[in-house]
Amino acid sequence: MGQREWSRRDTLKSIGTAVLAAGVGAAVYHRMTEYIVGTTSGDGIGAAASLSETEHAEIDLSDHTSVTLVCGLFSETRSQSLLSRDDVAFVQRDRKLTHVSSGAQSTPAEQTLPWGIDRVDADIAHAQGATGDGAEVGVVDTGIAATHPDLQANLADPDVGGNHRAWAECSGERCRYPWSDDGGHGTHVAGTIAAGAGERGVVGVAPEATLHALKVCAGGGGCRTSAIAEAIRYATDQGWDVANLSLGSPRSSPALRTAGEYAVEAGLVPVAAAGNRGRPDSVGYPAAYDEFVAVSATTIDDDIGEFSSRGPEVDVAAPGAEVCSAAPDGHTVLSGTSMAAPHVAGAVAQLRAAGYGPAEARQRLLDTAEGLGLPDANQGAGLVDVAAALGYDSGDDGTGDGVSCPA
Repeated sequence: MGQREWSRRDTLKSIGTAVLAAGVGAAVYHRMTEYIVGTTSGDGIGAAASLSETEHAEIDLSDHTSVTLVCGLFSETRSQSLLSRDDVAFVQRDRKLTHVSSGAQSTPAEQTLPWGIDRVDADIAHAQGATGDGAEVGVVDTGIAATHPDLQANLADPDVGGNHRAWAECSGERCRYPWSDDGGHGTHVAGTIAAGAGERGVVGVAPEATLHALKVCAGGGGCRTSAIAEAIRYATDQGWDVANLSLGSPRSSPALRTAGEYAVEAGLVPVAAAGNRGRPDSVGYPAAYDEFVAVSATTIDDDIGEFSSRGPEVDVAAPGAEVCSAAPDGHTVLSGTSMAAPHVAGAVAQLRAAGYGPAEARQRLLDTAEGLGLPDANQGAGLVDVAAALGYDSGDDGTGDGVSCPA
């Protein structure tokens, strides 16, 4: 049985051909749903494929887990019938996850040290020559603006096949490449991770790390579970060091947990935003899974952001309120755990560039985090401290240029 890679366009095309060619009427089609089936054998793959009303797609995670994901269009009855098989681990809807950020503003243009970069002592690491050079970071998001002056030097060569991928369509004038950012969210995240220092603009946590755009979200929002799982697998198979997932859902997803297992077993560190539900015991998925580094958001006053999800699954905290970073047309300020997670992804990139292994880097972040006196469910191990993690003095609690931001 031939395996092909998943794309949203292919799914839409197959709906337009396979379903109609089979004589399935519109009323029947609307009773069908996109599902992901976790299978553990070739027979299980075949059984799931045979019940899909469209050409199915496979996400092979069997190199580092026991599971291959089969994605297709099923009736509820057919999808649930697969659970009776011993070689089907789970069946879940291919839901759309959402970004976890909100709000935007701009202020006059000048070179800016964002408060979060200073607060996590990344500037101290920079002064010591630690820039993240050599680390490879996958940004699982809306894409990245390829020509942004703060990011261009650190973006993996756009003309080299495989450096970037898209599983969601880009629309509008910003779409120079299929993986271009038509929403702005991914560019903001990328800036916090690895914007380069310059006379203008902003600087990120790891200003010489290499950025890879993995576009799973269209500009209007909504990111398919299957696309996210495929992006995690892709980043892992490329041998990259860390993947940032500033997205999530309150609903559990065994498919994403399996993708996380695949990543961890192969040596990639997946970092995920805890969510913006603003209450206890509300950490979203995939962050709530042990495989992912779950990040809550703090304010410039070292309190937990009122929007930030909290719970025992939180591993570490990072700045997430009123964070200045890159935007496709300049710079902007956003708030959310989406903004907190890339501080941690940048910290992982710094550690991996310094020679720490994936598990060692993760533990080092936790061991050197700065306690803020908040409950563990709010801060996890504490506020990420890049300088301390790299073994430098981290007594500076500065907040850079505050919440100001170049236009």
